[in-house]
Parts: sequence; structure tokens; C-alpha cells
Amino acid sequence: MGLTMTGGWLVADLLLPEPWGDYLLYAAMAVVNVMVGWRLATLTEQQERGTSAPPTADARSTITYEPEA
Repeated sequence: MGLTMTGGWLVADLLLPEPWGDYLLYAAMAVVNVMVGWRLATLTEQQERGTSAPPTADARSTITYEPEA
């Protein structure tokens, strides 16, 4: 996977015009690195907690209502 990413960045660097292409490429690399780092951190945190999957958006606690007589 690392070789594929490196090759992709190299092709992008060769195709983009100088010098603006470098600025765009470095910004894209920074965004990708932040996203990968964030995902690795959340996976590590989940593993330490012992949970297998992140909580879903529709997970709700069940509240029952019993009217008083």
C-alpha cells in the first residue's frame, strides 16, 4: 500500500504544473495524512476499550414509560 501511495503522489507531482502543483500536492498530502492518522487513532482507542465497532448514529437507549394508576 505504501508503494502505491508513493507512486500516486509521484504521478500527481509530475502531472501538476510548477510551482502551484507542489502547493496543491503538499496540501493534499497533509489532508490524507491527517485522515489516516485520525482513523488509526480511533481504531487504537477502540481496541484499547475493547469495542469492535464505532457507535452508530441511530443507536438509542430504550426508555419505557409506564403511566401511574
